[in-house]
Amino acid sequence: MRVLLLTQHFPPEITAASLRLGPFAEALGRRGHEVEVICPVPNHPEGVVAPGYRNRPLVRRTTDGFQVRYIWVYARPVKTLRTRLAAYGSYAFGASLVAAARPRADIVLASSPPLTVGVAGALAAVRHRCPFVFDVRDLWPESAVALGELSEGPAVRAAERIERRLYARADLIITPNHAFRHAIEARGARAPVEVIANGTTAEWLAAGEAEVDRRAVAMPEDRFVWAYAGNIGLAHALDEAIDAAAILGDGFRLVVIGAGPRRAALEEKAGKLAPGTVEFRDLMTPATAAQHLRAADAVLVAERQPRTVSAKLYDCCAIGRPLIAVCTGELERVVDEHEVGLTVPLENPSALADAVRRLRDEPETGKALVSRARPYAADHLRERQADRVAGLLEDLA
Repeated sequence: MRVLLLTQHFPPEITAASLRLGPFAEALGRRGHEVEVICPVPNHPEGVVAPGYRNRPLVRRTTDGFQVRYIWVYARPVKTLRTRLAAYGSYAFGASLVAAARPRADIVLASSPPLTVGVAGALAAVRHRCPFVFDVRDLWPESAVALGELSEGPAVRAAERIERRLYARADLIITPNHAFRHAIEARGARAPVEVIANGTTAEWLAAGEAEVDRRAVAMPEDRFVWAYAGNIGLAHALDEAIDAAAILGDGFRLVVIGAGPRRAALEEKAGKLAPGTVEFRDLMTPATAAQHLRAADAVLVAERQPRTVSAKLYDCCAIGRPLIAVCTGELERVVDEHEVGLTVPLENPSALADAVRRLRDEPETGKALVSRARPYAADHLRERQADRVAGLLEDLA
């Protein structure tokens, strides 16, 4: 089986999308299928093309049993609606041309957001006269409107029409949670909608058993450290974490690891607090981030979108430290149902500060959460989820 996989983000970028799609490609290659990924040159989240990929319209790589074609996109460090749309549009245009020129595929798999990847994938499936599989990682434009990236109007209504057409056009839809599945089915999907949750890895589970010298990762030994690692964007309620850190004061430190469009504003806000209250660290490889989270006393997941189950949940459950989830909706339901963490409502920094204090003052509560979280993570391995996707594609082909 020959598979074309289209995605806006792919390794070596460190994003939820790349951590989901990379294992999909690996699983298909491991099962003997010919896989070709078409994605932008690495540039996210900094908006700067990585060394080794610059000044070339197309870069080819072979890795882990599959091929990757990295194509030029419009990338800029300043993230505005205009620059985002230019990045999305330039990728969709280039991906459509590259996909059309490739040997005939048996399956086209496209992952959204943005919707433009779905459009390119649908066109490629028509060109190759093969089934179109649509991976819907988030509901767009709904999420963009909720986060204030887009305003209601003609552009949003046009995007909603495209969204529904893609759902109706797909031969199979996969999505990470049941809230998304219900919404997709209500918006005109004709094909089966399968839930393939995100997950963690055996490496993260192993990291959750290791003891990390806090001095080796520059974590203070005289404070209760709570840590966040990931994209620092509009969807993540990190403003509230800064406010909670201010309430907690001495004896605590919030460590924020990563990059994204909100980082500069949050650093400015944290700069008004007492030194050592909040610390920012640069984007790290997953293995290094796992070490830092393991060295912390508690870990944080923050998600504003009510239908979204943060991909970070599974790694945070695997790492063996008690979890706090600032959230509502589907993520709150999952965390509470499986009793893998403390949930805190959005826009309530006092409640978040209380949850952090509770984990410091009640170590047995933290141990009980970890005892349920790690088995939950082990049940959601990315490799296993990716094999499920490969099986679905094999059946469809």
